[in-house]
Amino acid sequence: MILKTLNQQIRRAFSNSAVHYEVLAGMQYEIGRDLIKTLEWSEDCQRILDVGMGTGKLTNRLSHLCPGAKIFGLDFAQGMVMQAAEKYETFLPLQADASHLPFTNESFDAVFSNLAYQWVDNLPGAFTEARRVLKKDGKFCATLFGRQTLDEFFQALASVESFSQKRTHLQRLPDQAAVREALKVAGFKDLTIKTEIIKTHFDDLQSLLQWLKLIGANRLNRDVYLGPRCLREASDYYEKEFKGRWGVVASFEVIWVKGKK
Repeated sequence: MILKTLNQQIRRAFSNSAVHYEVLAGMQYEIGRDLIKTLEWSEDCQRILDVGMGTGKLTNRLSHLCPGAKIFGLDFAQGMVMQAAEKYETFLPLQADASHLPFTNESFDAVFSNLAYQWVDNLPGAFTEARRVLKKDGKFCATLFGRQTLDEFFQALASVESFSQKRTHLQRLPDQAAVREALKVAGFKDLTIKTEIIKTHFDDLQSLLQWLKLIGANRLNRDVYLGPRCLREASDYYEKEFKGRWGVVASFEVIWVKGKK
């Protein structure tokens, strides 16, 4: 029930943020464009599934690069699906969960996903579903945000004595080892996994948290209440330790994955 409630909260957060998503999600889009560039599409790639398409901007780009393919864009947030349906006619958008794909076995030549699987609670199960809907030798290409994402923020929180004494567990994203293990459990072969750290800047910690909220990516546990004092102390630490010429630094770890069924 707790996981179900958490999934509903994440779904609602992303659905509510759909209108702002493309304006604020430039970094995600650029990562997705780089992911597309790494793909080796062929004419026999006739059916492609994009898991976690958001508002469909990248899925639409994919459809132009593979004009002969039938492309399905999937997202678990209704607001994202509605935005995609209103904007694009180059692919079929639908609402569904990555852990329960609504397709028969061996339906696709390729499964593509950009910065979506990190939100899935059961990563091995979701990867198993992706492999299930792939045809033999079908391609799986994905990016995920990894555990070192927003590491400065977590360090700032840990510095606040009143918060650390609560021993509150904040949910961190999966690391490279967890992603690799989940892919192996799912049965993927010919795996290539690499990571990189992207650093960007915000005016201050409050600006970073507001940006995360607007794109629907603020995923603290339900019982976590930071409070104004805790945020103020964390912000002071952030400013002291991680401020540069262009503002405070925020790290995003990107895990790049390629494999085959």
